[in-house]
Amino acid sequence: VNFRDLSKLTSGAGGNTVPTSFYERLVAHLIETSAILQAGATVLNTSSGEVIQVPKTTAHSSAGIVTETGAIGESDPAFGQVSLGAYKYGTLIQVSRELLTDAGVDLEGYLAMQAGRALGNAFGAHAITGDGSSKPRGIVTDATVGVTGVNGQSMVTGFGAQGTANQGADVLINLFHSVISPYRMSQACRWIMNDTTAGSTRKIKTTEGQYIWQPSVIAGQPDTILGKPVLTDPNVAVPAASAKSVVFGDISQYFVRLAGGVRFERSDEFAFGNDLVTFRALMRADAALVDLTGAIKVFQGNAA
Repeated sequence: VNFRDLSKLTSGAGGNTVPTSFYERLVAHLIETSAILQAGATVLNTSSGEVIQVPKTTAHSSAGIVTETGAIGESDPAFGQVSLGAYKYGTLIQVSRELLTDAGVDLEGYLAMQAGRALGNAFGAHAITGDGSSKPRGIVTDATVGVTGVNGQSMVTGFGAQGTANQGADVLINLFHSVISPYRMSQACRWIMNDTTAGSTRKIKTTEGQYIWQPSVIAGQPDTILGKPVLTDPNVAVPAASAKSVVFGDISQYFVRLAGGVRFERSDEFAFGNDLVTFRALMRADAALVDLTGAIKVFQGNAA
């Protein structure tokens, strides 16, 4: 007589009789995301997408000493404007009916979350380096150069050696002071750089041997350089020849226009012949740096 033990060790021995269970949450891998919105940009929410004009000053009045009975010189402020439209960003996702019905997790909720992230990342790339041609103008595109990198160092970090004047930590100090005090005092004044650049910056010490990068002592608060918060954004360039790899200044002077909010919609009919459920996410947005007089400065690697 042959005896056979039943167990879950093999399918034929009983494994097939054991139901499969799912952990109730989908474990999603993390990715780098755009930081421009959390950096303090001014966000304009509108219900429609017609072009809007943002007025700005390009020059201020000046004054001087006037002698008794002397003529008072005229000095008028100058004004300009920035146009903000509404470029459409979109993504389409199709899922089989079986997967959507049988999944043991909130698959629709996950798709909504990651579709929104995809829209944010697409816009975020343009918000940093967009050239304004059928896309938003990026903050780096319109910011002026505050400091140029050290000759011969641009392909490494561009910061040079601390033992030489205007190199090492001096580069970041010079960039800090290339932005005038009223903008530096803004609550939205901060640094933005690529995580690779941040890794290099963390190692920079002053001549006295102190790290210029100061870790936050409060959970959830960003680290600081010279007292100003540091955010990382994967869309900012890494240090290289002529690359603009560090952004510093009053980020509130960068205006983001969102028209109509984010739409996440479902259609059970679009791919009816294939029994697929279709989801789409859409948003309309534009952006531009409003103050071009020096509110935001960048560090640019030496071209040599």
